[in-house]
Amino acid sequence: MSAGPARAISLDVDGTLYRVRRLTVAWRLRHERGLLLALMAAREKIRHEPPFPTRAALHRREAELVAPSFELELEAAEARLEALRGEIAGALTERIRPFPGVRGALEAAHARGLQLAVLSDYDPDEKLANLGLADLPWRVRVSAEGEGALKPHARAFLRVAEALELPPGEIVHVGDREDVDTEGALAAGLRAWRFAAKKGLPTKAERAFTRWTLDVFAPLWAPPKPSSSS
Repeated sequence: MSAGPARAISLDVDGTLYRVRRLTVAWRLRHERGLLLALMAAREKIRHEPPFPTRAALHRREAELVAPSFELELEAAEARLEALRGEIAGALTERIRPFPGVRGALEAAHARGLQLAVLSDYDPDEKLANLGLADLPWRVRVSAEGEGALKPHARAFLRVAEALELPPGEIVHVGDREDVDTEGALAAGLRAWRFAAKKGLPTKAERAFTRWTLDVFAPLWAPPKPSSSS
């Protein structure tokens, strides 16, 4: 596996930068709990379907999968899902803090020359703002659904590389899900690290870590260039 210096880090958000509190989310969205569960199930199915040309087409497919369970017309399902999607970021991240050490780790990585990118299935901006991380020097923020293809499809990973103007192999993607983040990144030609709260989980990633520390990305920092002698 690849190792050593990289030029950029791509980061998943949910479960990677903060702990997803599922009971809190279920309570905050209790008025649409059944629809939320149906949407999550639909998205897991869509991960294994061919990519869609647009975000709208992906959302249409979600409605097609969800509508029968609620005996809804397709347009009605689309409207309810659109309203629900507008609440999800807040339900996940309002009054939630990042994992300890996240900010310091990312600031240290950037100070050592690594570019920072976000790759989330949903739009990341509101979540980053709620987490107090929006002011970090993000070079790129990519929503996989905005590309019409949820992770682990390669399209969003390659979009990150394109936006960074870097070969995929010079980017390390960090995420918490083996099937979505690690396998998706590797299939797209990126390197992969896995953040996991539990030690010893099997992974194809070149590195796994359980805590965010100031030097967690030190293996990716380019070694200093030797000074030229006169």
